[in-house]
Amino acid sequence: MTAGWVAASTRGRALLRRTIGADVARSVAVAESWPSARDDLRATVYGVELPSTADRRTARRAAATATAWQLRVLAGWLPPASSGLARVFAAPIEIANIQAHLAQLTTGTALSPPVPLGTLGVAWSAVAGLRSADQVRSVLARSPWGDPGGADRATISLGLQVAWARRLARQAPVAATWAHGGAALLVAREQFAFDRSIADVTGRELDRLLGTAWRGASTTPELTERLPKSARWIFANVTSADDLWHAETTLLHRVATDSERVNAAARNGRDAVAAIMALLLVDLWRVDAAIEAAGRAPIVTEVFDAVA
Repeated sequence: MTAGWVAASTRGRALLRRTIGADVARSVAVAESWPSARDDLRATVYGVELPSTADRRTARRAAATATAWQLRVLAGWLPPASSGLARVFAAPIEIANIQAHLAQLTTGTALSPPVPLGTLGVAWSAVAGLRSADQVRSVLARSPWGDPGGADRATISLGLQVAWARRLARQAPVAATWAHGGAALLVAREQFAFDRSIADVTGRELDRLLGTAWRGASTTPELTERLPKSARWIFANVTSADDLWHAETTLLHRVATDSERVNAAARNGRDAVAAIMALLLVDLWRVDAAIEAAGRAPIVTEVFDAVA
């Protein structure tokens, strides 16, 4: 093991100590009003630069920016030629940037400013200045993201998410089971919840992750039977497309539990750093959910408790 992995593991654990965890996230979620929740958030790593009058969208961007900064710091401690690991865990933030840019191209309405990614962006710096979805597809096709198989927002979004699963399994073997489960969830959501076909090129990516048997499934239970063991677990609490939100919570809990176990082993190395980066993303997800729940009806808080 190189000194770089030891340094990155040590630095990563220091960053984790600054995250807020499930308990503090819940305190934000159960706040009686958004201004009260915002004040709580401003006392955390996610609210250091959050204006006192910020709305929820601004708060979500601030949280994503803080997480991207943490990943950029951690990337600086990685051994040479290992930056791909940090890029793959920054991928959800890059995907969100690209999705927001596509939405702006479609609607003409500017959303929140993009989250700065620096060298952790794979294609974002090239995509940011584009003026059509066709151009976005072309740039992505020439990048590690690969061709999403179409230029409409839904196809590009799915292509990016499947590509992320492929990149995650390759860069972080400890995360391969998450990638397979997440890919299976994408298939079920696309085919049974949204009733949309999957582009050929994206289907071939899914074949590499899940085998080809998924293609013949017409229901979620049938899909479950056709999946490899490494992906089947995602549907443990799902019997129909209406239950797919259970699969999303199962995925989050699996990532958190597996990562906490690896981190608790106190070993240093690629798996340890991958687990730390995953926990940074889990914390961001909880913060986003808390921001949405704060100051709203009790039923929203109950949903937060179910997923966080």
